[in-house]
Amino acid sequence: MRAKLRRLEADNPALAAEQQKLDGLLASHAAENPELRSDHNRSDKFSPPKLHHINIVSRECDRLLHFYRDVMRMDEMPIELFPRNAEGSSGQGGSNVPICFTTDGHMQMHLATQDLGVAQRSGESINPIGVGPIGHIAYRTDDIDAFKAHLDACGVAYSDYGTRFARDWHQIFFLDPEGVIVEVHAVQPK
Repeated sequence: MRAKLRRLEADNPALAAEQQKLDGLLASHAAENPELRSDHNRSDKFSPPKLHHINIVSRECDRLLHFYRDVMRMDEMPIELFPRNAEGSSGQGGSNVPICFTTDGHMQMHLATQDLGVAQRSGESINPIGVGPIGHIAYRTDDIDAFKAHLDACGVAYSDYGTRFARDWHQIFFLDPEGVIVEVHAVQPK
């Protein structure tokens, strides 16, 4: 059933857009109704970020695609669902390395080819596809500016890539205490 829904979404981008809209409405409902949230985050101006994808870096993303699609039985996602900003197209970095996408219906796997020059080209200190095997773990928030203010208040430094990688996502990257790269992004209004 999930595979059928994903095929319908791939064939009809309006369905995927509607799902994103519904997800946004649910997130804003939680943000607007603090009584639905626990004591430690009730006053935040953003909903707690939700796990969105895990990015795995490799020299060959096709090997990873074979493993996650054929061995783990995840569904391959069409590249057209992820409009990208190629290296240099935005004038501020980006990357045009091969990348593949799979999903289990809830969470995504982004299978990226290693690109050691992204941070340097982008003028940032964190390279989300330069080291591996775990490139980064990504969460989606409903308010990127409020989340950045939260990180500032917590004293957590981050690299703000904006929409350099994905035209429709504003992405920031930072490190957890063990050095794992964490992404938080928000879908940009169209």
